Formats: sequence, structure tokens, C-alpha cells
Amino acid sequence: MKSKSLLLLSLLLVASIILTACGASAPATSAATEEPQQPVATPSTGGGSGSSSGGSLALDPANVSGEKALAAVGYLYEGLVRVKDGKAAGALAESFQVSDDGLEYTFNLRSGVTFHDGSALNADAVIANFNRWFDPQDANRGSGKFEAWAANFGGFKGETTTDGKSKSQYDGIEKVNDFTVLVHLNTPDADFLTKIATPAFSIVSPASFAGGDGGTGAYKFVSGDDSNITLAPFAGYWDAAAVPSAGMDAPLK
Repeated sequence: MKSKSLLLLSLLLVASIILTACGASAPATSAATEEPQQPVATPSTGGGSGSSSGGSLALDPANVSGEKALAAVGYLYEGLVRVKDGKAAGALAESFQVSDDGLEYTFNLRSGVTFHDGSALNADAVIANFNRWFDPQDANRGSGKFEAWAANFGGFKGETTTDGKSKSQYDGIEKVNDFTVLVHLNTPDADFLTKIATPAFSIVSPASFAGGDGGTGAYKFVSGDDSNITLAPFAGYWDAAAVPSAGMDAPLK
């Protein structure tokens, strides 16, 4: 009876997650992990917007460091696909198709998805993310090293081997329509889908490349620094049924 009362109380309050940031971690590997377990919910009456950059705390999925910060990224951001029951499944892309030769991946995006900063997910946003990861000359690149991209795909745009071939397995991306993109590879990669399911390849709102919470996840950023990160449920999450339960069924502290 006591546990039921605590659960009811938590539903009336804003759920927040406190995660402690720690040291640097290695670049993402080719194997994506399963979706993280629901975070422990701590009842709170605090509010706050999801647009803060978190001060000196860097939560850019493509360049994030620290195990706890990486865990937070898993709640703030989403990729085109996720790993579910050991297989790649749709996330921001509700469906996808692979060509017979394994060199082309078509992703059909969900319509009506909104980033935490208020902008809409579309093909242009996805293309902007891939260009930022791949092209060292891209205007949205910033000062990040994008080590996860190099570790997973072999290299960046313009980099070649001694025999003149591209170092990268990735060849480019094109817009088919407002909600469909086509990714081209130089060589087949059986792990391509699980690679892009890792947090490093989450899709960020281009409006928030310079800083801020530009994710689409079930949680939004509330506050944070080098020591703590506080998140709260995102009411505009595309899977609305998931928001009320997100974090609420975990034990209270």
C-alpha cells in the first residue's frame, strides 16, 4: 500500500533524473547496446525549460564523453533506428529498406516528430546531421573530433588510402522527399544499422548544433553542470503513450 501511494505521488510531480558525469570514454564501437533501462525517478516540484546547454557540460551526442553523460544522451536523443530484441528496429525512421547489394539504405521518417527546441524532424535535418559527422569542412562541424564516426566508418570526407580509395565506408546521403532519405555506402556493411543505432549517431536539431537540447527523446534537459544532470519528461514526445510511464515505474528514493 505504501509503494502504491508513492507511485501515485510521483505521477503528480515532475520526474527528474540526476546523473553524475564522469571521465572520458572510448569512441562508440560497431555494436549498439539495447535501449537503456528506465531511470530511477525522484519526485520533484522543480520546473525548467529543455533549451539550456548545461553550462560547461557537453551533451553533443556525436562528441559526448563520460559514461553518465552518455547515459543521459540516451534519454535526450534518438537515432534513425534502435536495437530492440537484438535487432535493428525503427525509431525516428518508422521503417527502412536495404538494397540487394547492401549499398543503399532508405529511411522513411516519422511525420509529426518535434525536437525539444520546437523545430520539426524532416529529411533536411537528418542530412544536416550526416554532413556534420562526415565532412570536416561542414559549417556545423564545430570543434568536435567526431571520433565515433571515424571508429565506425573508417574516415571522413576527402580522406583516401594510398591507392586513392575513400577511407570511409560511407559515401553520402540524399533527400528523396521531405520524409525520406537515401544513404549510400562504398562497401557493404552488415553492421551499418546497429552502428547508427549507437547514441553517437543520434539526430540533433540543426538549430541546436551550437548548443542546447535539440533532441527528440522522451526526456528533455532541465539543468546540469560537470557534476549533475537533471532531466524531465518531454510532453511533446512523438510516442505520447510512453511519456506518463517513463521513469514512473522505477523505485523511488
